[in-house]
Formats: sequence, C-alpha cells, structure tokens
Amino acid sequence: MTENTKLKTLKLLAKRYARATGQPQHVALDFVASRMGFAHWNALTGSAKGEWVPSEAQVATIKAFVERITSYEGATFDHIFGSPDAVTQGEVRGHPYELKTMLGDVRMDGEGWQIVLPENPLAAPRVEIDIKHAQTSPMNDRVLREEAIGIARELMQSVKARRFADWPRRATKPDAEGNVRHPFLEMEESNLWYCLHCNSEITGPQIAGNQWHCPSCGASPINIFPEAFWLEPTDEKPVPVQSRADRQEIEPIVSIIDPRPRLDLNSDQVTHLIRAALFEDATNASERMGASLAEIWVDDDLDVVVSFEDHYWPEDKEPTAAIEVAALLGIEIELEVAWSDPLFAWPGLGTVTQSTAEYTRLMLDAYRSHGATRTKDEI
Repeated sequence: MTENTKLKTLKLLAKRYARATGQPQHVALDFVASRMGFAHWNALTGSAKGEWVPSEAQVATIKAFVERITSYEGATFDHIFGSPDAVTQGEVRGHPYELKTMLGDVRMDGEGWQIVLPENPLAAPRVEIDIKHAQTSPMNDRVLREEAIGIARELMQSVKARRFADWPRRATKPDAEGNVRHPFLEMEESNLWYCLHCNSEITGPQIAGNQWHCPSCGASPINIFPEAFWLEPTDEKPVPVQSRADRQEIEPIVSIIDPRPRLDLNSDQVTHLIRAALFEDATNASERMGASLAEIWVDDDLDVVVSFEDHYWPEDKEPTAAIEVAALLGIEIELEVAWSDPLFAWPGLGTVTQSTAEYTRLMLDAYRSHGATRTKDEI
C-alpha cells in the first residue's frame, strides 16, 4: 500500500466514522489523527509530506476500530427491536452477562443485576440490582460496573451507527445557517425545532447534537416538529432550550429493586373484580343483566358503591360473592338500588331461565304477541 493509498484509506475511514457517529468530517479526521499520536489531521498530513509514513499496522488498527463501531453492517439482527440473534453472551471479570437491544435501548443482564443504556444520549445509564443480591452484587464494585457499562456503550455505538446510516446526512450535520433535516419527516428542514412534550424551542445544532431527542425533556424524534402547530394564539410562546456546557460523562443511577410482582390496586382492577363477582352471584338471565347494568363507583380509598337497577336485581338479594371479594381486598362495599326504565318490556321474563338465548326468545315472543316487535331482518 503506497503512502497516498494509506492516506486515502485513513480519510475514507474517517468519513465512515463521521457518518456512524453523527460528527462533522473534520472532527472525525482529527480523531483518527489523535489515534495515531497527532494533535490533529493537519499535523498528520504535514508529517506525511516529510519522512513519516503510516505503517500497515497503524492503518489496520484504525480500520479495525472503525469496523467495530460500524459492526451492524451485514448483521442478521434488528438493532431497533432486537431478536434472539441479537443477544450477545460474555463475561466481565468472570461474571456472565447477556447483551441485547430493545427499542433503541441497550440492556445488559447478569445474575441479579441489569444495566440499561437509554436511547436518549442525555439520559443516565441505569444500574438495577435485585434486592436479594444487594450486598453481594458485582455491580457494587465501581470499577467493574464502569467496565460493564463500557461494554454496553460499545454496542450502543453500533446501534447509533445503524440509525445514522438510515438518516439523511443533513440530520446530523447542520449547514452554515444551522439548518438540519428531520430524520423521519420527509424533506422537513429548519434551523429551529419544537418539542411537542415540553414546548421547547431547539436550534438545529442542538437537536442534531442530541440525536433528535429533546435536550430539555428527552422526548423522542417523533415528538420534534419544525412548527409548534399545537399552540393557540393565546398560549405562551415556546421557551428556547439553554445551551449546555461541554457534555461530561453522565454518572449512572444505581438502585436496588424488588423484581417480584407487586399488586398496586387501582379503581379499574377493583371494578372488574366486583363485577365478575356479581355475575357469580347472578342465578338467572335477569340477574346477569342486573350485574351487567350495575353502576360501580370506586373512591380514592378504593371503597366501593354498587348501584343496582331494580328491574333486574332483586332488592332483597345480597351479592355474597361481591361482598367476599371486597372483604378479601380489605375495602368497604355499599349497596343501593336505583330505578330507571328497563332495557326491554317484561324484565321479569329473565327470572324463569338461566339461558340468555331462552330469555331472548321469550322476550321476542312477548313483543310479537302484542304486534310490536322488529328484529334486524325486519327493519
């Protein structure tokens, strides 16, 4: 490989690195030069005009580094949604792990611990330790933890590289006026962008530099638009996002978690359980109609009021199954009967049969006997 060929190869590798990392070409060139011991690209090319020539080994090292960053090429798995083929197994200081991607996030799972790198580059890595391993987890070792996060970050770099390869170059490289192109909104280009979630105003370089996540609230690219079309004339104007200082390494958030299923009752859950119990209490078709029509209110303390429709639920019938469910949940239940027009005439017909089909037949026959019925076929 001649001197000119080596320099062209290094420049091509820098271009690939720039595209994969969403950086300007000159930044990537300086990075490649720094990997070879030079302050910047101009210093490297200046030396190449003299006696210095990059060796085959140096070029191979840069090539291997760039190819590792862009390792998504030729892969059979989906970096966005993940698949069994996307799972990588390995060890960090003797502790086995599985590494995978899910919806743009990178996840590393070990025995009793998990590391999550969110897609949003400003979000802190999350380290979750199972409470059963709180004292013995390898994630308590800061050095080992940082090494594991570093492994996850290498995969995240490949995820980013694949994402950027699908985006237009202008999505990550602002022009002289700061205009950038949205990666998903076809041909939408602007130097000012707006977040649907927090109503922030974001410059082109700011949004491109944060991989199209809102620098203020972290909203994803699908929430970023060139106009704040959701605002009314009387609404407050969008607030410009403040420029941030040079990004520093974001400290991971380490937390102890209890992965066991936990029941936090809410009003919907209580309502469904009580209504299911009412159907158990129903002994005929009419009472099942009553269970279906019953109004169930659940207050902030999860105590329940059940209001029965008097045509379909006997006033003196106590819903024992519903009362038992309430007792098991530790909540109060209050019963009342309300009056309203029945759904059909002769609601008592449902008390003589368990079968809803039989009740329907009896009800239709009664209507026909008075010459006042119309089924769907007769309309």
